[in-house]
Amino acid sequence: MADFAYVVKSGSGEELSGHMNGGTVDEVVDQLHARGFVVLHVAEDSAGRRGFGLGARLGGFSIGSASTREVALFTRQLSTVVETGIPLVRGLRGLAADGTSKRLSHSVADIAMRVEKGQSLSEAMSAHPRNFGKMYVSMIRAGERAGTLDQILEQLAVYLEKMDAIQTKVRAAMSYPIFVLIFAFLATLFLLFKIVPTFEEIYSDLGQKLPGLTRAVITVSNAVRHNLAISAAIVLAIVVVCVLWGRTPPGRYIFHGFLIRVPIFGPIVLKAVMSRFARTFGILIGSGLPILDSLELVKGASGNAVVMRAIDQVKSRVGQGQGITSSFRSTGKFPEMVLQLMSTGEESGELDAMLIKTSDFYDRQVEAAVHGLTSLIEPVLIVLVGVMVGIIVVSMFLPIFYLGDAIMKGGYNY
Repeated sequence: MADFAYVVKSGSGEELSGHMNGGTVDEVVDQLHARGFVVLHVAEDSAGRRGFGLGARLGGFSIGSASTREVALFTRQLSTVVETGIPLVRGLRGLAADGTSKRLSHSVADIAMRVEKGQSLSEAMSAHPRNFGKMYVSMIRAGERAGTLDQILEQLAVYLEKMDAIQTKVRAAMSYPIFVLIFAFLATLFLLFKIVPTFEEIYSDLGQKLPGLTRAVITVSNAVRHNLAISAAIVLAIVVVCVLWGRTPPGRYIFHGFLIRVPIFGPIVLKAVMSRFARTFGILIGSGLPILDSLELVKGASGNAVVMRAIDQVKSRVGQGQGITSSFRSTGKFPEMVLQLMSTGEESGELDAMLIKTSDFYDRQVEAAVHGLTSLIEPVLIVLVGVMVGIIVVSMFLPIFYLGDAIMKGGYNY
């Protein structure tokens, strides 16, 4: 037996909360129904009575949004619930109680409450936009209208799992160089704060003129050490300005354009964006949504401002009666591979299937690119770190080389 916390409404409409022992959530719900209560929420009280009372009254509020992987797992579980015929409210409550993500569990519990009050599943999910975006809710709404909710949920689960896999691969490609660059930055700071001052003190006792490279490194070291607060403030200000500028539409467009054009990483980012675009567009068309509605939803799901602006142009042209493929080609932002497969699908009446195949193709491309990047980027980063650290080290030992040469020649002049 476990302790379950619950929130119910009495026959007079009063909201009540409390605790009850039971074997499962369903048993507790049945007991509460037998007492004449309308059950709003039931969950095993693993965090303590006081914590649940506050959480329940927050109406499903949670800090932050669930990850793509968490939403994908929930979607697959919900697909199973719908497919097996389990009552929707009971299934949602079970998923809320068994969910491993607290952020998502609170939202699902609130969705169950809203569905029990008479809202549709899509309406209830739209109240939690941080976990269930416009595309997700529109797909659910289309499944409800067509009576194919289980199929739509299965497609959404596959879609989210694919997106999570792509995101994981891209993050893996980015994490290693970022880690190495941070290490190089910290090593450089250590040399500037500890090693360079030591050599400066030694050379100052000699009273001799130092080589230009050594003087330059010592000057940089002194500037950083003696003006640490100002240097930190300047760096922080630059970061804040870049972040705020990147959130503006022009800044976001320029930054996203840079991301897909930067050497080495740009092709991987572009392939990931194309995979997301093609899979999202294919699923939306396959669900029966009109082309213009699908374009509006896929625009937000693309995740890249350059592609979003291009899709806006496509939407305008399609609305004027132009063909889909020709509208995409006129933007000049989509690879020829995407356009060729899109044209084949448009001509054969299987645009959704061809878009899914396009996404599968780019998924494989991303995987191969990430694998190749791992072997390519390692020597490049080793050379980069070596150059950064080597300049400082050589500059510190350069006077010793000059001193030895001067002694052998009988003097020490530059």
